[in-house]
Amino acid sequence: MKLPINLLIIIIISCSCTINSHVMLKTKSDYVFDEIDYKNNPEYKIAANDIIDFRLYTNDGFEVIDMVSQSSSNRAILNQTNIIQYNIRKDSLVELPIIGEVNLVGKSIIESEKILENKYANFYVDPFINLRVNSRRVVIFPGTGSSAQVVPLRYNNTTLIEALASVGGISSNGKAKRIKLIRRTNKKQEVYLIDLSTINGLRDASITLQSNDIIYVEPIRNYAREILADITPVLGLISTATSLWATYLIIANQ
Repeated sequence: MKLPINLLIIIIISCSCTINSHVMLKTKSDYVFDEIDYKNNPEYKIAANDIIDFRLYTNDGFEVIDMVSQSSSNRAILNQTNIIQYNIRKDSLVELPIIGEVNLVGKSIIESEKILENKYANFYVDPFINLRVNSRRVVIFPGTGSSAQVVPLRYNNTTLIEALASVGGISSNGKAKRIKLIRRTNKKQEVYLIDLSTINGLRDASITLQSNDIIYVEPIRNYAREILADITPVLGLISTATSLWATYLIIANQ
């Protein structure tokens, strides 16, 4: 009976290589996470590849300038509500009607509106800009891989806790004490570790999200369940092989 036992050992060792293979974005035990700057929790900053639209008012808002007729089709996109959308290029520039190329990357919505108002002041009386970013989104893994979602940021100051709430919170298989917020900045990729298992974690959870942030809730690693799931399909084969081996020995000894 040594053959089936040895076979079982080999199968268990082989299956162990697949245990928790679904776990993503792993960090070593000595990994140094970035510190959240509580004093500098900025509003959303416009980034390259963002898509924006804006309305231009003049004379203190009494007249709306028709930006549709001012735009060329190869530089802007007309959406279903007849609002022109403009793409922020990879070189950080966006080409807008009348004023041409403008760099808005790294600016907040309010800062961008002020910049555009100053530029359009050369052409209109008391211009007023209402700007929106339509492409802002984050990726959320709430603890179960199959429930990951791409979530649009509809508001300028959406926080981490609000984004998690929008997908139903942390899944039953997720670790509330190990939430990774991964963010690409101009300088480097920053990774924050946030603990929401206690009330003290709400301070970190109030961080304002930026476009393309990744929120990853580390899943609970259930070794026993995964080992059982891996070896169950082959237990029947082992049983069959054992029966055939026993039958062979009986026949051979007759």
